[in-house]
Amino acid sequence: MDTKKTPLYNQHVQLGGKMADFAGWLMPLWYSTGQSAEHHATRKACGLFDICHMGEFRIRGKDSLFFLSRMLTNRVDQIQPGQAMYNFMLNEEGGVIDDCILYCFDPENWMLVVNAGTIQGDFEWLSAHVSDDVMLENISDQTGKIDLQGPEAPKLMIKWMDRSVLEQLRFFRFVQNVDIGGVPVLVSRTGYTGEIGFELYMNADNAADIWDLLIKEGQSRGLLPCGLGARDTLRTEAGLPLYGHELQSGRPAVGHPWPFAISWDKPFIGRDALIAKKEQGIDSYVYPFRMHGKRKALAGWEVVRNRVIGSVLSGVISPSLNNTPIGFLSSSEDLEPGMDVTFRKPGTEAGLDGVIVELPFVAPTSRKKMNLFL
Repeated sequence: MDTKKTPLYNQHVQLGGKMADFAGWLMPLWYSTGQSAEHHATRKACGLFDICHMGEFRIRGKDSLFFLSRMLTNRVDQIQPGQAMYNFMLNEEGGVIDDCILYCFDPENWMLVVNAGTIQGDFEWLSAHVSDDVMLENISDQTGKIDLQGPEAPKLMIKWMDRSVLEQLRFFRFVQNVDIGGVPVLVSRTGYTGEIGFELYMNADNAADIWDLLIKEGQSRGLLPCGLGARDTLRTEAGLPLYGHELQSGRPAVGHPWPFAISWDKPFIGRDALIAKKEQGIDSYVYPFRMHGKRKALAGWEVVRNRVIGSVLSGVISPSLNNTPIGFLSSSEDLEPGMDVTFRKPGTEAGLDGVIVELPFVAPTSRKKMNLFL
């Protein structure tokens, strides 16, 4: 299968992006400024991310609320129009097929945003469970998505949004048809960095124009285009999972630090399996860790406490924490913050020391009041 290009591919090349294959897409890992500069720009000013590779589905129909409530783990029935909600989508065994964000336009009109590498599988899974009174449409190819994140982002967005509307835009809420350079844009107060910011959705044909405009207008705010490298360090510092690493189809969605994604008081596919797993005893936990030194543990390394108890799921060097290595691990043992662990490459005896910690690694600004940033 040929590697796909987003509508912003030419922009990345012109900006000196280091391009690589990610989930079947040619995406920038970083630009000429470097990953660390992009990371710090997002924490201190604002960063701009191409997220056009993500998938979007439209769900419509009078039974769409019932359908989505069954397919997703969170309290979909409590979403109000103009609100978004983070969810897991599980298989019958309770494994995570994907993590996603659901947008409510009205009780019969929704958008589900899914990960790039799972678009086809997610759509097939949903299609296999859809009823005659639900219409499911894959609009991924027609949809552009650009993320603007960081403390200076609100000051940039106020160029196109009324101050009162912007101030009232709470966390995980969105506004439709914001005119940005003559293009109607859905502006969502969400993101994957822990910083206050926005995810912007527009027609894919307009994505390049919106990107160029944000690059131009953001120069005075310290904006930098950011690649997947900074996206990964930012999400890890914020304590957010990455599908395929912390979340997997073969691991039941229990024993992890994201319980807010699951509402146990309603039926959903995979719920019975998760309850059974909790009753039988959880045998795989996910924990955040920090290294004692400056060398990082890599994904797949063993986690040791007298014996091998698990493996590293992901590890990064944290620019915000003086380049301290951090990450997530899976463990067969129930661990507590402050417990020491050792990491070693399989087949070797030498190890690196670390400690179990609490989340987030870096305090977020995403939920703070908007007027603090205007």
